[in-house]
Amino acid sequence: MARFIFLLLVVVNLAFAGHIYLTTNKPREGMPAEVNRDAMKVLSVTDPATAQREASEARKMVETLTSAACLQFAVKPADAPRAQAAFAVMDLGERVSLKNLEEFTRFAVSLPVQRDRKLADALVANLKKANVKDVLIMADNSVSLGLFSSEEAAQRVVAEMETKAAVLVKGITITPKNPQTRETVFTLREPDAAIIGKVALMQREFEASVLKGVECPDAPPTAAVAQSAAPTPTQLPKPATPPSAVSPAPPASTANVKR
Repeated sequence: MARFIFLLLVVVNLAFAGHIYLTTNKPREGMPAEVNRDAMKVLSVTDPATAQREASEARKMVETLTSAACLQFAVKPADAPRAQAAFAVMDLGERVSLKNLEEFTRFAVSLPVQRDRKLADALVANLKKANVKDVLIMADNSVSLGLFSSEEAAQRVVAEMETKAAVLVKGITITPKNPQTRETVFTLREPDAAIIGKVALMQREFEASVLKGVECPDAPPTAAVAQSAAPTPTQLPKPATPPSAVSPAPPASTANVKR
């Protein structure tokens, strides 16, 4: 009997010890993990004055957009398809239009096409005698004086030509070349408060985008991308006496790019 009581006490002690071990070492289910407060960091704190200024600017922007007849939303060319898809979800129909704004990255300086190769050769010879370098006869017998990366550089060359050989460069032109899309602008007519809110939120997803209220353009919007018109040469004033070797014709360009 005494042995039975001893064994019973041993079992009871082992069970109690196991209960104590499990309740003190095993985390309770459903309880949140303990947070290490020392590892927590404050990422940023907005200065009250800055926050007030930003809130004021946001309020003014909303007021401007609400009173505007049209909204303009400009994005980088690479973001244009994503912006167009976002506007398509809004189902705005003909109220929204887009236009690619282009800029030219090359400017050709040239003289008109000559009647034949002999006249072109004679003109080039006279230009070289006047110390005009980098002259090239093109396949259509026009005379190229260079291709430049900026209009200012092209204008400097024109001024130099006029100093060296004013009579020979009668009809000289600067023609913009190689158009590149600078940005894509979406124009939204008659925006309501809901649309303004959606576009304002959408702007946060487009880096370097610009949203502003503007007067509506006179022409009706279109869903097609508007392309810029073909560039026209810039005709520069020249002396009244033309050379006999030059005849008016469209300009040409050369592959040599100068700065």
